[in-house]
Amino acid sequence: MTIKGFRKLFVLIFCLSISLSIFSSSVYTPPKDLYQVETENYRFVFEKDLYYFYEEIVDTAEELYAKYTYFYDSNPGKITVYILDDVDFTNSFASTGTNVIRLYVNPPEDFLALGGNVEDWGKFVFSHELNHIFYGNDVRDPFIYWIPSKLIKNTLNMYHQPSYLHEGLSIYMESKEFGGRFEDDLFNMYLRSEILSNNFPRYYLGSGSSIDIWSPAGFNYMYGTILVKEIVNNYGEGALREIIRVLNTNAFSNLDEAFYWVTGDSWTRFLVDIKQKYLNEYDRLNEKGYKLSWLKIDDTYQDTGNLRTDGVSLYGYLVMPDQPKGIYKDNELINKAVSSFDVNSRGDLLYLVTTYNMGYYTNKLYYDCDCPNGEKLIDERVKAFGFVGNDKIAYSKLDKGLSALYLYDLKTNEAKKLIDFGKYVFNDIVGKEDIIYFSANYNNQTDIYSYDLSSEKIYKITDDEVKELGLFIDNDFIYYSANYEDGIYNIYRLNTNSRAIERLTNYLSGGFEPVVLKDRLYHLVYDHEGYHLSYLDLENAVKESFVLQSTFEQVEFESYEIYYPEDVEVKEYTFEKPYILPFPILAVDTDENILYGAGAFFISEAMNYIGFVDVYSYGNEVYGDLSLTFDYFTTNSITLSLIEEDILTSFYISNSSLWYLGNTINTYLGGGGLFKNTTFESYVLDSVFQIGPYTVNNYNIYEMGIGITYDSISGIKANLDKPFVVFDTKIDPYIGYENESIYAGTNVEKILWRPYISFESGKYRFDGIKAGGDIEYNFGQEEFDYLAYVQFDLSIFYWLNVPLQINSDMFKPK
Repeated sequence: MTIKGFRKLFVLIFCLSISLSIFSSSVYTPPKDLYQVETENYRFVFEKDLYYFYEEIVDTAEELYAKYTYFYDSNPGKITVYILDDVDFTNSFASTGTNVIRLYVNPPEDFLALGGNVEDWGKFVFSHELNHIFYGNDVRDPFIYWIPSKLIKNTLNMYHQPSYLHEGLSIYMESKEFGGRFEDDLFNMYLRSEILSNNFPRYYLGSGSSIDIWSPAGFNYMYGTILVKEIVNNYGEGALREIIRVLNTNAFSNLDEAFYWVTGDSWTRFLVDIKQKYLNEYDRLNEKGYKLSWLKIDDTYQDTGNLRTDGVSLYGYLVMPDQPKGIYKDNELINKAVSSFDVNSRGDLLYLVTTYNMGYYTNKLYYDCDCPNGEKLIDERVKAFGFVGNDKIAYSKLDKGLSALYLYDLKTNEAKKLIDFGKYVFNDIVGKEDIIYFSANYNNQTDIYSYDLSSEKIYKITDDEVKELGLFIDNDFIYYSANYEDGIYNIYRLNTNSRAIERLTNYLSGGFEPVVLKDRLYHLVYDHEGYHLSYLDLENAVKESFVLQSTFEQVEFESYEIYYPEDVEVKEYTFEKPYILPFPILAVDTDENILYGAGAFFISEAMNYIGFVDVYSYGNEVYGDLSLTFDYFTTNSITLSLIEEDILTSFYISNSSLWYLGNTINTYLGGGGLFKNTTFESYVLDSVFQIGPYTVNNYNIYEMGIGITYDSISGIKANLDKPFVVFDTKIDPYIGYENESIYAGTNVEKILWRPYISFESGKYRFDGIKAGGDIEYNFGQEEFDYLAYVQFDLSIFYWLNVPLQINSDMFKPK
């Protein structure tokens, strides 16, 4: 039996299941020992050792719920908040469709420009993510308001809510409560450079769909902050709330129309006024001696950073057009897989890599030298690190949202804890034989500290409200970047004997990462295109000087003891609440028989299981399907289908990992089988390996790719490829084996044009055109095959990338 209508519906549901399964394990990967506490408006789910994190935010969470309810004049219902320690980076996110917040417990380093909230990180990040839930639940459109399913209703409501407003409102709310990015000088530096550039305004690039243009903090975050801040400053919070209501109510409105409707002013004029405000500020700063120009010595830009030296050569993580991103020694690429590293005077390297397996992202610190021992693992869950002389390594280590400082001796291969785990963040660590210097955020204040290895005493070098970042030691001087004046980061040096501080640069857009080499001060200068390598002669570098008023005070870092109250009992979290979406079935088969039935699509709140079930029939014949994809260590799927008198059962188990084995390796391993009734029909084994992934321009490529599949019916399939980029074109030659025949070919991809033409404030966008093709010769069949295409990239409804492709297969004879 072939069914006309239902098979299309089945395909639609199957595709939806596949697309949503991409997000599986995004909240967490089972199994985990989790516990839960329910309050009036929340269900908190956490690892037992993170009870302290829950306890710190629970009262604030209830207060914010009331405040946000007033702000949006709406109520999202109960929210599930997951608190886990399974990653070694800083982030958090919210899922508006399932009313879920996932909190990561590691507070941010200051160079992430998140406001410097370390002591109260949990409350701060919660205030941001909670706004996403409230904004996403603010459904007012009469076309979708009546839909009973929150999952569908909130998902469709994204049509009204561009990402730049999502993030702008969330940053506004975080800043109202905790200072946030509104008051972060580094984040405001990004905004200033963007607004002063000739590219302003381009808020439409932050609509929510993917783009190929670099930004330091995301166009959605940056422009969201700019627009929301200026609306509130000029028209008040009431106008902001009314603009949100207009957008959420009218399916055909956009931001500029809503702005005019509420304020009566021109949106274009509003943007021009923002530009003029920053131009006036530029004139004021220019009169004070700040400048936007610098000595350009190469083509570095974007995320270039982490300058280092061994005393002979300059090292850095460099990003340049048409070149692989990675560690460069002078002009020589020495590592494509690493961005965070240090080097000692012998040229030995320390570097950090991140691996992923079974739901855990882990930072691993490696030491590598041109010596018999070669590369070796120093420790895991590492953040900041640096050499102390040639034979010692100081590094910070994470555990349950806390940080500690360790010292590793390369001669004895032993590690010693210097500062116990506590609520602080280490930004930078440098050192010489007997002293470690580090920049740390402690009690929400960033300063330079020293640790004397002989006396085991800690001294506070600076004590002020500025942030000292990017430390470098040269004799008696500590070089660093700080925002002492006008909220602008420039490079300073501190004489540790006289306590005199000298300013060495006066960039309006910011100077960073100082390194002294051969009487030159190498450093990075920021503009809207990123960080650029430059240098100046030290002899004439001093612009002004002053003396530290504070003395070098001995201090103690207060450790934080994780506790779980004995008198508190919490329930185990054993089951994720499902969202269920029923649907009817009405279809016609090829014999014109009418089939009818019903089904249901379901997905769990943390998206760790997803699937559908359906039953349909005509006459005495009954058909049905049950499909389930779930996470349990691996990603697992099983499907049962009742077709006439047969039951077909298929299963598949897969796992994706990121390893480091002297080189980074992306792996995918999977396997499954098919039963017909009780007979085992077939099985398949899949494996994919990408060895040495790296990036050139906007192309993610790798040193070598290997794919091997064994199918019990068709046999072995194998493929080997080695992509590269030349003239901003990705070329991927390959050779493979299938159906007892060898084939070889080349795939080509080229971005031709990226204008990003926006309509309706970014709701619709023409992103550009790319072209490509594939030519292949099959040696067994002794014939060529080819494919050529032109692809028009569009963006619709703010969030969706839509590729429209015209290819040669459309014109080949059937």
